[in-house]
Amino acid sequence: MKVSPKIKAGCGVVAVFALGFLLGMFALLFLIVKVVPLVEGWKSEKSKEFIIERFAHQLELDEAQRAKFEPIVREALDRRWDLRREYLLEDMALVKEEFLPRVDELLNEQQRQKARKMLERWRRDQRFKLKEPEASRMDGETSSTGSD
Repeated sequence: MKVSPKIKAGCGVVAVFALGFLLGMFALLFLIVKVVPLVEGWKSEKSKEFIIERFAHQLELDEAQRAKFEPIVREALDRRWDLRREYLLEDMALVKEEFLPRVDELLNEQQRQKARKMLERWRRDQRFKLKEPEASRMDGETSSTGSD
């Protein structure tokens, strides 16, 4: 049985696109799993080192520049973490203390229970974002996520 050249060409094109799609998915997975946590984490020592290395490489810093640059970046990342932490704690308090009581009045008992479960799930997610990295706990710092 002879296969048409058009069918062969079509199968080749499909194979190339499928291979490209699979390679793209692997690259995306790698970015999501390995690179994004390092760039977006900025609170763990590993994240800080990644960001410092990236900047130092991109800016082509010499050793003297890097020695002055590193503490500045570390301070900036620590301050960003503190600001984010404060914002999340204030946000959680605002929702719980100001908005939930107002919404609670509008709901029947079944809706209130569902709203409380939804709020608790959201608060757990927020508390997860507030967790300190393991490296800083080893240095003697304690993790406190505030009282609910």
